Amino acid sequence: MFKWLAKILNGQTKNQAALSSGQQWKDESEIETRSLSKHIDQNREIIEEIFDHCDDLIIHEFVLGADKKAKAMLVYIDSLIKDDLLQTGLMQALLNIHHESVRESSLAWIRERVIPTGKVKEENRWVEVSEGICTSAVALFIDGQKTALLIELPEASNRPVSQPITQTSVTGPAEAFNEDLHTNMGLLRRRFPTSRLAVESMQIGLISKTPVNLVYLKGYVRNGLLDEVKERLNRIKVDSILCSGQIDEHLQDSAYSLFTGIDSTERPDRVASILLEGGVSLIIGGTPFALLLPTTLATHMTASDDYDYRYWYASFIRLIRWSALFVAALAPALYVALISFHQELIPPSLLVTVVSNREGVPFPAFLEALLMELSFETLREAGVRLPRTFGQTISIVGTIVIGQAAVSAGLVSSGMVVVVALTAIASYTIPSIKLSNAIRILRFFFMFAGAVLGLFGIMAAVSLLSFHLCSLRTFGIPYLSPLAPLSLGDLKDTFVRVPHWMMQNRPRLTGYAELDRQDPALKPGPPHGKTDRRKGKI
Repeated sequence: MFKWLAKILNGQTKNQAALSSGQQWKDESEIETRSLSKHIDQNREIIEEIFDHCDDLIIHEFVLGADKKAKAMLVYIDSLIKDDLLQTGLMQALLNIHHESVRESSLAWIRERVIPTGKVKEENRWVEVSEGICTSAVALFIDGQKTALLIELPEASNRPVSQPITQTSVTGPAEAFNEDLHTNMGLLRRRFPTSRLAVESMQIGLISKTPVNLVYLKGYVRNGLLDEVKERLNRIKVDSILCSGQIDEHLQDSAYSLFTGIDSTERPDRVASILLEGGVSLIIGGTPFALLLPTTLATHMTASDDYDYRYWYASFIRLIRWSALFVAALAPALYVALISFHQELIPPSLLVTVVSNREGVPFPAFLEALLMELSFETLREAGVRLPRTFGQTISIVGTIVIGQAAVSAGLVSSGMVVVVALTAIASYTIPSIKLSNAIRILRFFFMFAGAVLGLFGIMAAVSLLSFHLCSLRTFGIPYLSPLAPLSLGDLKDTFVRVPHWMMQNRPRLTGYAELDRQDPALKPGPPHGKTDRRKGKI
């Protein structure tokens, strides 16, 4: 049904969108053909035309050289430039030029002998000059020169590196990405002080020109994956990219599936672990979340703490997490099916308690579960939107008050409140927000199947979901890997985690370009040839 509606909507707007998109790219191509003029007055007129109604644009004209005959002009946006760097650094260096004939000198001489910063580019087309000015660069024009110098003097107004907010860790690193692309790349570079860390930069969005860095480890990632990612990124022709989720939707293999083969994270250590397994990451400017791909169901169920704890405790936590996944998806549906169709499966003593609790409840089990789940989702959304000081308090108090009031009024049974609360707690154990959101939606489909056909309906829905998951691919990688297709070696880091010294190889499907992870002879033990002193040997 979704595909049919999408085809209708796309059909209605296809011609209009094509015309609009074509006109936008045509306009940009016309701008790219325009070059700078030798005359500084003409360049100023063009700048004022390009940046019409931009009151924060600063145009400062002055003269250079000992003869004071070379007219120059600095153009920048006031809110993007740090004023002290401009006045004490760049302006002072330019005004101290004692060369007699600056007008006849080349810009290369000024760049090498005068400019105090190393981030300088020469451009002769207006599209590059205007883009540079809009991205915190100062444009230097000199009369008689057909090129301009773009000097980067960014304002240090970015949010400092802080602790992760959505993906907290008990024992792992306590630093997270922020909205500045350079800061994020620095956090990643410090984890890989090697030339094998490859970074390919691009811009996406006609208006926003959002910077995107494709990051991977040379020799670890297969060429087919890189080519596929680049091809899909080049297909994105939009006017703006404001968040990582927009790029995520453009890169999906299955556009209408609830499950995604691309994960997002705000943790640099999480990005590093994906790169070491042969994956790639997209670091996007303006957002603190990086995209990880390709990711599977097992990847979504992995947390950073799993590798900081001892393997026996990490395996215990993983088994609880996988169990909680099934509880979050199926607990309300199983409750509805048992109450509505299969009372004989409930132990007699428990059945008496359940029936007594439901006595006087005016709604059927399905409607009761539906109302409670919708109430919980509403409270959860309200807690997210409220200020952080009040959000958690309102969520907890609202849940307790509404649940207790509903039970006291006889609108719902206490057993349903317990099931919904257990489901909510189980959903919070899922490390990936995207997988958790998919389970929250699927929960309602399972409830409907259980209300209509009982346990048979639930099993039919689970079977359909299994078929769908088996058919999913993420950049050529099966979504259920290493379960389907089965890879026994990769199960060492799926439901449980074996000791680090036993994980000798990377995942077979994503890391086969560099399969060996470590030396196989790393099992710990006493020094070779030495035993306990109490046994008389040293």
